[in-house]
Amino acid sequence: MPHRIARAGVTIQKELGPLISFLLKDPRLPSMVSVTHVNLATDLSIARVFVSTPGGEEERTLAVEALQSAAGKLGMELQKRIKIRKMPKLVFEADDTLERGEDMSDKIDRAIEEDRKLRTRRESEQGSL
Repeated sequence: MPHRIARAGVTIQKELGPLISFLLKDPRLPSMVSVTHVNLATDLSIARVFVSTPGGEEERTLAVEALQSAAGKLGMELQKRIKIRKMPKLVFEADDTLERGEDMSDKIDRAIEEDRKLRTRRESEQGSL
């Protein structure tokens, strides 16, 4: 990804967070929405905005719907704040990285516990021989 595109993505990410918090008053939005990443198309026509929210799948879906319905308004406000020739179309997506990380951590913890139980069982069987 060219440096200019990456820099534009980071700028959009930094500016969107406060805009979402202070500009939008949609009841579908939780009190905390984090913009985790912005992926810009090489022609800068589309910005895929990944957001993380507390709660489950339903809450994330509602938050993404609320953000998508406000995408035009957010794009206009962004245009006022950053210098970019053409504002990309904002497309919001839920970022489930944290949830996947927690799942992976839980799986690792279970594997370690099962390994510990197996080791204890083997040691007790060898001790009784």
